[in-house]
Amino acid sequence: MKFPIFVLGGCISPGLVWALESGSGRATYAPPTVLTWTTGIQIVLSLGLVLALMAGVAWALKKFQWSSSSAGKGRQSLRIVSSLAVGQRERVVVVEVQDAWVVVGVAPGQVRTLHVLPRPGGKDGGVGG
Repeated sequence: MKFPIFVLGGCISPGLVWALESGSGRATYAPPTVLTWTTGIQIVLSLGLVLALMAGVAWALKKFQWSSSSAGKGRQSLRIVSSLAVGQRERVVVVEVQDAWVVVGVAPGQVRTLHVLPRPGGKDGGVGG
């Protein structure tokens, strides 16, 4: 007789099964407290750890600039020498292309060549020397 009650009660609620099997007619089972101060502090500290880890990874990616453009630095024939903001979204950029420097104006939706110069400093291309 207990088996059909167990199956029926197991579908409805485990607490109901325990109350029916005890025979008292009322449930004396109390579910455990799920959220205490200790678990709350654990949740907050875990969230803080995850956020700190995300911030650390973002900082490392920005610091080391891991991208496909930095993969072959020794073989690059194109690099940005200097950049200057001349407006909120406008910039003047000096780009080194092989043995020439190209001064480029960059604005939203357009890039224009302003001037082409031979690379100063000979083959090593040092700025200011």
